[in-house]
Amino acid sequence: MSDPYIQNLFAERIGGPSYGKGTEIYKFEKIKRAKRAALAANPGAELIDMGVGEPDEMAFGESIDALVAAAKKAGESRVCDNGNALYKQAAARWMKNVCGVSGIDPEMQVVHSIGSKAALSILPPASSIPATWR
Repeated sequence: MSDPYIQNLFAERIGGPSYGKGTEIYKFEKIKRAKRAALAANPGAELIDMGVGEPDEMAFGESIDALVAAAKKAGESRVCDNGNALYKQAAARWMKNVCGVSGIDPEMQVVHSIGSKAALSILPPASSIPATWR
């Protein structure tokens, strides 16, 4: 039986037709190993860890305080599966103010994710969205 369309689409964009079928080392494990090797070769170097669930530093105190305050508000305990309008607008403002990227359409160009791995995994299918949908 041939592989389903989605498997082929992801395999082609992420790692070739055998993606996910072999015994090769998972890419995030490769990142962990490369980080260890780089730190061993360059003691004291600062590296950004793109591994799963491994932030390099604690969140800023202001961020933690804001999360605690928001969690205590009535009606704020639900999970938002794609970010709400206020979040998307704030993200677009942040990109403009911090990164100098202007002209972002919050409704069409801002999507939240649960982490860098999830965000990176949705890029290949996002790039294949027909122009008429954008």
